[in-house]
Amino acid sequence: MKVVLALLVLVGIAAASALAPIRPYMDFQVLYHADMGLRRGIGLYDHAGQVGMIAALAGVSPEQVFVLPFPYPPWYALSTVWLTSFPIDVAARIWFGLSALMLLLSAWLLTDGFTGMRRAALLVSALLWLPVPGSLLVGQFGFPVLLGAAVMLHALRRQIPLLVALSAALLSLKPHLGIMVILLVGLTLLMRNDRFARKSLFAMLVAAAILAAAGFLASPNWPAAYIDSLALFQGVGGVAECTQCVSLPVLFGRLTGGGLRMAAGIGIFVLVLCCTWLVGGWRRVSSRPAALVAGAMLVTLLSSPYLLNYDFTLLLVPFFVLAVRLRSPSEWIALALAYLLPIFGLAFLGAAGNASLVISALILAALGLRDFRHGRDEPAGTLVLDDSRSTP
Repeated sequence: MKVVLALLVLVGIAAASALAPIRPYMDFQVLYHADMGLRRGIGLYDHAGQVGMIAALAGVSPEQVFVLPFPYPPWYALSTVWLTSFPIDVAARIWFGLSALMLLLSAWLLTDGFTGMRRAALLVSALLWLPVPGSLLVGQFGFPVLLGAAVMLHALRRQIPLLVALSAALLSLKPHLGIMVILLVGLTLLMRNDRFARKSLFAMLVAAAILAAAGFLASPNWPAAYIDSLALFQGVGGVAECTQCVSLPVLFGRLTGGGLRMAAGIGIFVLVLCCTWLVGGWRRVSSRPAALVAGAMLVTLLSSPYLLNYDFTLLLVPFFVLAVRLRSPSEWIALALAYLLPIFGLAFLGAAGNASLVISALILAALGLRDFRHGRDEPAGTLVLDDSRSTP
């Protein structure tokens, strides 16, 4: 039965990839053209070289070309360079299908406590979560990070060191979104003294060394070039003004008239506040994989000033963690409100309704704190990272 369902899912994804109104020259082109440049001997972070290449292919002058600099680590490009074996419109559809598959795999891992129709309903809700359809259609790049968080939770629960390293590699593809999970998990493993922790840390270090070494294949001086590319991205992409940012610090900055300078300070304040709370409850947080991974994701989405609406796809992590754990009707109503609020916000307020995504994150944080305070256990059948159960 599971094989039949898996085949049906794959057929559905293939059909959607073929029929969806995908626009390849949106976000996806940043990855595609960077990969194309690599195959033509153009440096991954050589923005001028990529612009010249695109202009030559299109038969126009470089001044008529607009493409953002590549803002991700080199191993992201190396892992996707094969996409340039296809024309961009075909490659965009392949990326759509892979992203949809990563989304469903993430939702499957995150709903480990549910079975049957309840699990199926949650999988459908993942596809309909507001930031997801748009992210899929424009070819956004956050779905590997979502999968990394889901795999990390599964790896910690089942204590599988190789999966811990794999998930850390996936999370590193968009470092500003995945770094908090990596740091908190790494700190948890470092403070433990058992076989699982040691093997997991070793696997993570090996994975990091392999990725860093591979990065030099894409760019001989990639650490410096990567940082320079981020600075260029801020200028070319308009990130410095952050006119499209959707985050708690930016909302406060705009409401108070302090702008981005105040937003940066507010982001630091929220981060310090969250970290202080984590330190206070560290023993309980670090022993519960769900609290560790979902909490790290919420800290990121509440404290980072530079977030766009598609980054809130990652709210699916705390959504599903809480959906498995919540019990009272009032908690389910609050969870449903957090899910539906962005839909109504965008329907009635347009782009201004993006602020509802921040409110949803705050609702989930409140539910998570309530769940944590009640001290509920992990779902049946999962392992708790408690030192008393450690294997020397």
